[in-house]
Amino acid sequence: MKVILVRHGLSEANIGRYYSLDDTILHKGGYSVLDKTRKNLEKYDIDHVYTSNLLRSQQTAEKLGYKDYTIDTRLNELDFGNFKGKLFEDMRKEEVQFFKEKEKDVFNVKYPGGESRIDIIKRTSEFLDELVEKDENALCVSHGIAIKSTLFWILKDLDDWDSFWLENGSITVFNINNGKKLIEAINIL
Repeated sequence: MKVILVRHGLSEANIGRYYSLDDTILHKGGYSVLDKTRKNLEKYDIDHVYTSNLLRSQQTAEKLGYKDYTIDTRLNELDFGNFKGKLFEDMRKEEVQFFKEKEKDVFNVKYPGGESRIDIIKRTSEFLDELVEKDENALCVSHGIAIKSTLFWILKDLDDWDSFWLENGSITVFNINNGKKLIEAINIL
């Protein structure tokens, strides 16, 4: 079975450099990348499509030609809590203490009113474990940090976190066969 993960298309929050909101929409400037993504997905046999419950992932699924999908909140982006809707730069200035704490324990410190990296790794891993039980080829439209978190369903060394970047509209593929999990591809554009 294969799990094909697609990061949502370029969003208004990506352009504006702010912590996105649940209703953040896609930016038209990213549509051409999604056209390429759609073409790249043609080689995969997809049994079921899943999206997060955030609008931009659902818009991406529809841009990719998938109107019939299941919403699963475990595919949501990291919950930035009280930072949602605020500019990255402003929060770095306003929340100096938080960022100092986060630097010391990057995986366990939770965003105020939100979650930590460990939380999202657990959440996405539970989703993937459930997919394996279903034994279906799944397309999952999700978010940058959420997809990066799924890599650690397979990889165990969290020190590798900063070794990956996922572009908007990129494809990451896992191949699961006889209980063995393999990262087949990362960041295909």
